[in-house]
Amino acid sequence: MNINKTLPSRYYLDPDIYEKEKLKILYCTWQYAGHASQVANIGDYLTLKIGDENLIIIRTEEGKLKGFFNVCRHRAHKLLEDKGNVKSITCPYHSWNYSIDGELRYAKNADKMKDFNSSDFCLASFQVTDMCSFIFVNLDHNAPPLHHQSDSFVKDLRERVPFLDRLKPLPDDKERPSVINANWKIVIDNYLECYHCTKAHPAFVNMIDMEHYQIEVYDIWSRQYAPKSRPDNRAYNFDKSATIQDMCFWFLWPNTALGYVPGVEALFFSSIRPDRIDKTTRFGHWLVTDDTILPDGFNNYMNKVLFSEDISLCESVQQGIRSLSYSKGPFMIDPKHSGISEIAVQHFHALVEHALESSI
Repeated sequence: MNINKTLPSRYYLDPDIYEKEKLKILYCTWQYAGHASQVANIGDYLTLKIGDENLIIIRTEEGKLKGFFNVCRHRAHKLLEDKGNVKSITCPYHSWNYSIDGELRYAKNADKMKDFNSSDFCLASFQVTDMCSFIFVNLDHNAPPLHHQSDSFVKDLRERVPFLDRLKPLPDDKERPSVINANWKIVIDNYLECYHCTKAHPAFVNMIDMEHYQIEVYDIWSRQYAPKSRPDNRAYNFDKSATIQDMCFWFLWPNTALGYVPGVEALFFSSIRPDRIDKTTRFGHWLVTDDTILPDGFNNYMNKVLFSEDISLCESVQQGIRSLSYSKGPFMIDPKHSGISEIAVQHFHALVEHALESSI
C-alpha cells in the first residue's frame, strides 16, 4: 500500500472484495454485540447479525454468556427473533428443542433412529467475552482473546471515563439514524477524521475547541480528543460546572466506535456493520448513569443534526466513488496529529489492507 494514498475505489465497490472482507475481517475479529445489562438474567437473550450470520447471545443456567449461531441443526431455520427471555429454545419449523446451554433436548422420532446421537446436533457456538460490561463476539474459535489485543485501549477508556462502570443503555434511544447507504469503510473513514468538521459540522466546531483537538493511533485502536469546549454554543448548551468538559472518540478495529461529548455523563457505543457492499447499519446506543441529565437540545442535535450530517456525507461519497474520474485520493496528514489530520484513516486503511493482503 502507498501510505500516502487511500485504498483504491474498488475496495468499496468490488463484490469479491466484500466477500473476502466477511471472511478475513468480520468473521475473525471481535465485534460489539451489546451491553451485559441487556442479558442480566438466566435465559435472557439478544440476537444480532454480522455479515450473513444470524447469532444469539444468551445467559445460561450457570450465569455465563454463551454465543450460538441462530440456526437450527435440523433444517437451518432461524430459532429466535429480537430479544427476550426463554427457558429453552424451540425451533418454529419442526419443534426441535434445545437447552439454553445449546444442547439438543428433543427431536421428534429421534428415539426411533438407530444411529441418532443428540450430542452430534448441539447448537454451533462461537466466542463471547465481556469487556467492561460490553459484550463482544468472535466467530473464529482460534482468534486470540480480546484482552490480549486491547489492554492499552481498556486502560485509556477507564482513565478517561470514570463513570464507565455505572453506565447502562438508554432505554428509549430510538431516534438515532441507523441505516446508511454507503460501504461500511466509508462510514468509518468519515468517523476517523475531523478534517471535514469545519465545513460539514459548524455547530460541532463551535462547541469543541478545534485548536487543541488531537488524534493518536495505536496498534488496533485510535483516539480523537479535545480537552476543551464551550458550554454556550450552537449545538446544545450545557452547564459550565458539568463534570465532563472535554470530548473523546475512540475506534477499535475493525468497526467499533465509541465516545463521549461535553456536558453529560453519557457514552455512545456502536458497531458499524455492513449489510451489503453499499449499505451499512450503525448498531448501538447511548449509555447513561442513573444520575445523567441530558442537556436541552442534546438528543435533537446528536440524532437529527450531527449524525444526519455525516450520513449525507457518506452517501454522497458512495455515489462519487463510482466515478471513472476517481481511483484513490491523498491522505492529508498533519505531523502534529491535530484535528485536521487524517492519520487515523490512514491507520485504518493499513489494517484493512493487511487483513486482505493474502487474498487480493
